[in-house]
Amino acid sequence: MNEIKIYTADVRPLTDAERFQTLYHQVSAQRREKVDRMRFDKDKRLSLGAGALLNAALSAEGVSDFTMTSGQNGKPRLAHHADIHFNLSHSGTRVMCAVSDSAIGCDVEQIREMDMKIARRFFYAEEYETLMQCKDSEERSALFFRYWTLKESFMKATGLGFALALDAFCILLSEDGVSVRQSVDKRSYSFREFDLHDGYRYAVCSAEKALDGAVFQELVL
Repeated sequence: MNEIKIYTADVRPLTDAERFQTLYHQVSAQRREKVDRMRFDKDKRLSLGAGALLNAALSAEGVSDFTMTSGQNGKPRLAHHADIHFNLSHSGTRVMCAVSDSAIGCDVEQIREMDMKIARRFFYAEEYETLMQCKDSEERSALFFRYWTLKESFMKATGLGFALALDAFCILLSEDGVSVRQSVDKRSYSFREFDLHDGYRYAVCSAEKALDGAVFQELVL
């Protein structure tokens, strides 16, 4: 594949029992088992929605065998398509999927008021100082989740996930865009953010491949 593709969807249509069951029987047995392990209906919808979104994304790439295995640090990957990388995220009622031919990470987070003690404890000092310069709590929460989505997308793109500490690298925000100061590896990373003005922040991080030409699509589940 030549393009990085990013998909998002809302899982609220899955409150309809018939629609839920239809999608449930379309996803893999592995995904159904994951859905069944969820205790709450909202989590079942998110898990099923993420699986359905991934199926749609992979089908668009000509993939019909969705068998999964685990890569480094347990990151899921396709068992029979080593050239296709993907990543999933969900929050609130939103699910997100990024697909590429190089390492990729994505994250979506619902914006809400946060205790900045979390940032002080876990973020890079420079990031925390920038947060403290915000004029009010609303601006500070918005920036917190901007940092969070960018940081988590990077952590997932490295393949380390939360095995990599949040304060082990620094996200740099400037008029020229987003970059990262890191010593995790020697790869170059690029970022792309999405603000759909829906109360969520979205971010994608790609290793060794620019995100300028990434294709974004909202799907209906």
